[in-house]
Amino acid sequence: MISRFIQQPGRSMAVIFAIILCAMSALVGSYVYNACQKASADYTSLISDVMLAQQAAPLLRAALEDSSRQANSNHIESISYFISLSQQHLTTIQSNIRTRSLVSRVEYLQGHFSKLDKHLVHLAQQLQEAHQRPELIDSLQRSAIAAGGMQAGLYSKLSDEIHALSFRQRLDMQRLSIAVSVLLVLVVSAAITLCLAVVHLHRQRTLMQQLMLIDELTGLYNRRHLVSAAQAALAQAQRDNKPLSLLLLDLDYFKQINDTYGHPTGDEVLRQISQQLRHLSRPSDTLARIGGEEFCLLMPNTTTHDALQVADRLRREIESNQLDGLALNANPTVSIGVTTGYGGIHTYEQLYCFADKALYQAKALGRNCVESMLPHAAPTALSEEKTYFPILTSQTIDF
Repeated sequence: MISRFIQQPGRSMAVIFAIILCAMSALVGSYVYNACQKASADYTSLISDVMLAQQAAPLLRAALEDSSRQANSNHIESISYFISLSQQHLTTIQSNIRTRSLVSRVEYLQGHFSKLDKHLVHLAQQLQEAHQRPELIDSLQRSAIAAGGMQAGLYSKLSDEIHALSFRQRLDMQRLSIAVSVLLVLVVSAAITLCLAVVHLHRQRTLMQQLMLIDELTGLYNRRHLVSAAQAALAQAQRDNKPLSLLLLDLDYFKQINDTYGHPTGDEVLRQISQQLRHLSRPSDTLARIGGEEFCLLMPNTTTHDALQVADRLRREIESNQLDGLALNANPTVSIGVTTGYGGIHTYEQLYCFADKALYQAKALGRNCVESMLPHAAPTALSEEKTYFPILTSQTIDF
């Protein structure tokens, strides 16, 4: 079933376009998701921790200088505090790095972190010894200066990495904006394409429906639409208890026109006759071409009397009107059969049968005339209308 759908004209290109569009949307969507993950990372707290850690090193150095001039318990406690503070900063920074998945980015600094951590632990041990032995203050100061240098170098490199990541984040945000714009364009393109496809399918469906209901040569309705319209008209006539008249029209000696002037001329005769019939019929009527040169006029809410008048008018107009651009020896004429049903008690097939018999009678009486044949179960009003019929027919066939 899918293969038959793809093999239909134009469907394969639509399927290929849809696949390409879906693939591009998936790729762009994946990139947008990854970019959002990266762009959503917040390095503010990490930068703040690094700045605080960088500030702790000079404070520790200042405390050591004060202790070298005059060592006392207060200076030792200050040094202990700044060492503990440096350790806390180091632990916090390492934790932040792991939380933000920056381990791979700063993997080359892991050795420096470990070395600084060991140095701070050793510095804390030296500080404990300096409580008992003040002469160790000089050695403690040198170790603290070395630790401060290590801190300064490590945090400077880490700060450079964070700034590089922030720059990359801004660049990702720019690319993300472009990617979102592209994705939006793809979505809008898909929506527009879908709308155009729906409109095209709707037009194709409407055209197919018209082709199913419209005669291609004359532009009139065809038999299919006539049957549907007749059923609706009969239902309405039954509800309203109204008459429904049906006229069958057949061009006289049309085969001779085709044989004498050719089928293109015959087609043009049919087109112009159809235009005349359409012009003379009411908007509420249904006019259809049901055969080669045979037409049907369905007239709701029309008595036999009115239908006969209309039929005779059609016959006279077609006989008298000159066809444009056609050098015919004489204007075509038409024979018409008329019938009427009341209250929708007869089917379309029954009415068509009566009108066809009336048309056959008109042909037998010499053509170019109007004849009627009414159902046997017609109301009394029909018998009153039939009294008019002999007068009308005698006038229409007398040339």
